[in-house]
Amino acid sequence: MKKIASSFINGAAILSVAGIIVKILGAIFRIPLSNIIGTEGMGIYQLAYPMYSFLLVISSAGFPVAISRLVARAVNLGDYKLANRTFRLSKLLMIALGFAAMAILALFSGLIAQRQGNPDSKYVLLAIAPAILFVSVLSAYRGYFQGMQNMVPTAVSQIIEQFIKLVAGLGLALYFVQYGTLWGAVGAVAGVMLSELVALIYIVILYRGKKREIISDIRSMSIKSADISSKQIIKDVIVIALPVAIGSAILPLVSMIDQLIVINGLKDIIADVGGIPFTVESFIEYAAKNNVIIESAQSMTEIALTFPELYEKFTTSLATSLYGIMSGTCSPITALPLIFSTSLAISIVPAISQAHAKRSAVDVRKKSATSLRLTTLITFPCAIGLCVLAEPIIRILYSNYSEWEMLIAIKCLRVMSLTVLALPVIHAATAILQGLGKQNIPVLNLAIGALLIKIPLTYFLTKIPSLNIIGAAIGTISVFTFTAVLDVICVKYFTCFKLGIIQTFIKPLVASLLMGAVALVTYVLLSRASLHIVIALGAAIIAGVIIYFAIALITRSIKKSDLEFIPKGKSIAEKLARFLD
Repeated sequence: MKKIASSFINGAAILSVAGIIVKILGAIFRIPLSNIIGTEGMGIYQLAYPMYSFLLVISSAGFPVAISRLVARAVNLGDYKLANRTFRLSKLLMIALGFAAMAILALFSGLIAQRQGNPDSKYVLLAIAPAILFVSVLSAYRGYFQGMQNMVPTAVSQIIEQFIKLVAGLGLALYFVQYGTLWGAVGAVAGVMLSELVALIYIVILYRGKKREIISDIRSMSIKSADISSKQIIKDVIVIALPVAIGSAILPLVSMIDQLIVINGLKDIIADVGGIPFTVESFIEYAAKNNVIIESAQSMTEIALTFPELYEKFTTSLATSLYGIMSGTCSPITALPLIFSTSLAISIVPAISQAHAKRSAVDVRKKSATSLRLTTLITFPCAIGLCVLAEPIIRILYSNYSEWEMLIAIKCLRVMSLTVLALPVIHAATAILQGLGKQNIPVLNLAIGALLIKIPLTYFLTKIPSLNIIGAAIGTISVFTFTAVLDVICVKYFTCFKLGIIQTFIKPLVASLLMGAVALVTYVLLSRASLHIVIALGAAIIAGVIIYFAIALITRSIKKSDLEFIPKGKSIAEKLARFLD
């Protein structure tokens, strides 16, 4: 029993570390990609993902869990033959589902692209379609190895995915962008597809290397294999996988609907949006890139009547660029602080599960309160920091952008930074609820928020010219805030812990605001002193960190129990004993 527990803990640790590495590589990938293919290219690239993610969830999400559970159950009974049959039948099922999902995306790519508001997205959808098949088959292998309590293949294949995506995606984008923005985006997506193929090849080779061991285990079985029909095995897999797949499909489905709203909504009001190059001169320049020579024009109205098709492409290009600024420029930056909350959430689940299993209500309440408090302590300053230092961050990371793209990106990042206040709280609350066995509640809360808040707000706010793409960002912030509040209420209900609003939210927020003020003043003063922008930003961040940490200690915002979740936390607590409760 100890060996099994140890294997489980080690496996969870391996997957946790791999998950953190994957998130870091994933966040890093889109920053250089934006500089290579630009905002319009990122908009086209991002158009592939909601539909891809939705079909991917339908074909693979939940199945690794189902396969691993059924394989593990058979192995625990010593029935290696049944474990192998379960895997082989599951693999055939995943091939069928993956092929069907790939075919749907490929066959309807043109129609989907039209509905998205940018016909060019057809090509990125076609480029990414094979990845659905690869990931579906890959999920069967991952489920099998996880069922055998071997987490290394899953972890390594995930890292391979991200590494190949980083290298091949950027490399292909850099090569194909010379043929146009669209083809740069297609190259990046092709890199994603290639990364899934390489990961699949790796895990297939690994499985074949284990073939002799599998055959040996089957031959040495001391029991008769269970007489379960193939139909029943497939049914068992689907019954277990379906609830997980439905829960996982909610966010991609909402993103897909949201995506259909944004670009089409922006195209309707693009003529009234300020700060973008919607001018006769810009159109003439755009026309020249499309091999159409226009010597002169009186107005954009005249252009719309004289060149309707080219005018439609021009407005689509601008709308796609705005969408790319939000989804491809700002989202990767706001995703970086979430690595901290995701990592923390990984450690929360087993801690809460252990306390819950021991029926220790006091321990559950204590760990729930601590995890929420530690989450806000870490991520609130990140949110405020991104907000006040949005300008230097954008100018450093996206130096290839034009001035109008930078200005909109700065404005958008300032707004989207507020998601870092809510999302980490969702991560922590979700982890607590998962530890209590209430994993469906956060999914339901998100679905309610998305349907009641995000979609309506995005639809109406995006159509306001003064807001434009900021309206979509506000819709995202609103749904995350709503979901975070619901999740915390649910945590409070199921754990009955006393939520210290001041200690958990007010103190970290006040300290973060003071930190933000110091960081901003430091940056402005150093910039006026003509210091390089990188030096000014670095100094501002250092000053902000020092001030925040000092305020957190002075106000007793950090407790000894908080440091238990951090590596080397006890030694840190000993050194800061006189400042901690």
